[in-house]
Amino acid sequence: MEERLGELSRALSAATQTASQLPGSTDLDFYCSIDRGVQRSLADATDRLGEVMLAMRAWIQGGGASEPGMDDAEHVAASSTFTAAVGDLVDHLLERTDVYLDEHAGRRPIASADRAAPAARADVAEVPTSGPLPAHLLNAPIPPPQRLFTTKPDNSAERPWRRPLRRGKPHAKVPLGWRDPTWHIAPDALVMGPYSVEGDPRLNPYHVEIHAAEVPAAALAAPAPEAPEALDLAHPAASTDACPFRWVKTAAELRALQAHLAEDRVREIAVDLEHHSKHSYLGIVCLMQISTRYGDWIVDTLADEIRESAESLNEVFTDPAKVLVLHGADHDVLWLQRDFGVYLTCLFDTYHATNVLNLSVHSLSFLLQRYTAFEADKRFQLADWRIRPLPKEMLYYARSDTHSLLYIYDKLREELLQQGGPAAVREVFERSKATASKVYAKEPWDAQGDSRTGWHTLWLRHGGDLARAAPQPKPLALMGKEERLMRRLHQWRDAVARDEDEGAHYLLSIQSLMHLVFRMPTRADEVRRALPATAAAVRQRAAELAHVIHTELEAWNADAEVRGRDAQQQLDELVTHDAVDLGEAVPMPAAVAETSLAADEAPTVRPGVWDAAAPSAAPSSRLFAGLLTADGQGSISGRAGKKRKSLFDMPDTHTRRPPGVLSRIHTECADLLRRVFGGAPSAAEPGARPDAKVEKVEDAEPEGAESESAAEPEGAEAKDAAPANDNEAGASGAPPDDAPAEPAPARSTLAPALDDSDDEIVPVTKKVRWTKDQKRARKAQKAANVQPFDYANATSVLDAPRAAAAPEVPERAAPKRERKQPEAGGVRKTAKRKNDMRSSNRSATFGKRK
Repeated sequence: MEERLGELSRALSAATQTASQLPGSTDLDFYCSIDRGVQRSLADATDRLGEVMLAMRAWIQGGGASEPGMDDAEHVAASSTFTAAVGDLVDHLLERTDVYLDEHAGRRPIASADRAAPAARADVAEVPTSGPLPAHLLNAPIPPPQRLFTTKPDNSAERPWRRPLRRGKPHAKVPLGWRDPTWHIAPDALVMGPYSVEGDPRLNPYHVEIHAAEVPAAALAAPAPEAPEALDLAHPAASTDACPFRWVKTAAELRALQAHLAEDRVREIAVDLEHHSKHSYLGIVCLMQISTRYGDWIVDTLADEIRESAESLNEVFTDPAKVLVLHGADHDVLWLQRDFGVYLTCLFDTYHATNVLNLSVHSLSFLLQRYTAFEADKRFQLADWRIRPLPKEMLYYARSDTHSLLYIYDKLREELLQQGGPAAVREVFERSKATASKVYAKEPWDAQGDSRTGWHTLWLRHGGDLARAAPQPKPLALMGKEERLMRRLHQWRDAVARDEDEGAHYLLSIQSLMHLVFRMPTRADEVRRALPATAAAVRQRAAELAHVIHTELEAWNADAEVRGRDAQQQLDELVTHDAVDLGEAVPMPAAVAETSLAADEAPTVRPGVWDAAAPSAAPSSRLFAGLLTADGQGSISGRAGKKRKSLFDMPDTHTRRPPGVLSRIHTECADLLRRVFGGAPSAAEPGARPDAKVEKVEDAEPEGAESESAAEPEGAEAKDAAPANDNEAGASGAPPDDAPAEPAPARSTLAPALDDSDDEIVPVTKKVRWTKDQKRARKAQKAANVQPFDYANATSVLDAPRAAAAPEVPERAAPKRERKQPEAGGVRKTAKRKNDMRSSNRSATFGKRK
């Protein structure tokens, strides 16, 4: 044994060291993206590891080979992930090793070969008391039982759910199919429930009976709670005189149960369901637990006889005199309608009772712990309830759900009566009516994706940075490539799940779905390499899935091209759009055209002004004086003088000072517009005469007229004409009174620009920055200019004449406060100690000091 353990330890040590040297998943993805050889090698290694895992599973099960009729993919599909599968196998091997060591040491008897072989079978396997449930209990490799049902589930999205009552409507107050004339509802109306979509409550065939039911008198009476006998975990199917137990799996046994429930002594019925949805698209009810004060029953709802005859339970469940006690019945009510066509009328939901009592926790396990000190093992909520026969642990859990539920019902009513009286009990029944009125409806694929498992919800949760960048839903044509592919693959997965009658998440997990979204494989072999071995049904449809991805990517590229063309077209329209609309030429009467306009009237457009060519391409106003211009052929004309830094640096020709920017622009623009459209000269223009008449634009300028530039002095003469100082110019900068008045400048016309001299440019002084050498030289120059002190000829202080008498020293002014001298025989005041209280009101701000 020690030698075998040593060999095992050495093998595990080498495997552990090798595994620690392997790169991570991110590095592997990177290597696969740059080298297809690595990708193929990785796929081959994954297949070999899957075969090793299958061989280990077959060896553990004792058969030595795979089960007939199942391929390798279905064996691997028994676990959700590869890591979980290997972990479960290793845990099971370690448990068996502990058993063998105990047998070898003599601490337990050696098991026979017949008992040791089927150790992994569900009916004899021991469930660990802690930790996750074994894989064979969470996901049993059994064929789907719904394929053997007479009434098979209808998963199609086109047809709504329908299950007619074939046995009539017991305890009816209105006929079957009756509708209130004031109800305006569609037969296929859907409402959003707390967990999924539901039908309109008014479509419930027992809607009237549910809301007309009165609270039974026994429910308002003071209860006498009596705790039931505890169950035995080693023998959960054992019956006692106080509480017999029956397993119901045939139609005859169901009729016997129905006869017991119809007895007058049975006033309360506790009901619970165990559901399975992993390997079924709509889900199936696997067990129905029923308990009365006289026994426990578990109905095997996977039996076809039970499913076909379970509708007969409406004789009891719709009786308003019998209280149906359930906990959190929102799902149970819908499942009973979907699978059996069973409805509830007088419902008491213990969940609503916990809300009326304002309890801190509302779960059934909390109520069991509070009232019976029973701790339920909630791990079995996720167990595969299709397993037959049930392990004793699962049977114990299923029977415990309803075994003590009627006792909890009594305890809750007792507290309700103590705190709120009968009104509190009626409140629970009233709230439970809304739960009993629910109507089952098939949930179609959500195109918007806003449901709990919708594509947009999953995209926001697992899409990473791309999803966080654009959380708001957008039209299909404006979606990003990954988001749009996520939507399409989610729709494809839903369609395949309906066709295969499998759970959508089990068919293709959200992790695998996101892996396909970001990888975007377009070939069947790439799809197979991107999917885990557990996705057997999807791997068989690899070619179909690759075609879906390829088609969606082409559709996105086409929409992207359309968006690009639209954007380019909008940009071209913005570039080529005419920003100024000049309008249309309007003819004007000749009489009006010949009339001169007053200075304060609006200018009028002359006829033919838009048809005439521009008089000159050269600038005619001082605003454009000195600037280079280009004609239609691109030739540059104008003076090649000194380049001006700014349009507003040009000095005024009269005052040689830069005028106000706004006033100059206003004057020049008004002059230019007046020349084009006609009108009186502006009153603010220098030299303008108020009584001057407006001349026609087409009139030629008289010969010999001097332009503005010609009337200005040349550069040197202008400097001589300028005032010498501020005293001559005046404070305001105007010429002195005795200076000769300058003639008014001539009116500007559309004549070509005149060849006047360059305007004077006022230089701007720039701060001089000294270098280190300049600073050093300047310092040396200052030191050289300093005259040395003549110590030889300086007058000595000692040689100064002495005064005959010392000058009188004035008395020192007495201080404001003289120190008080102690009186005769008194004691001199000592210094104040540090621990004495100090005075804080020296300025007497808050009152007069004493």
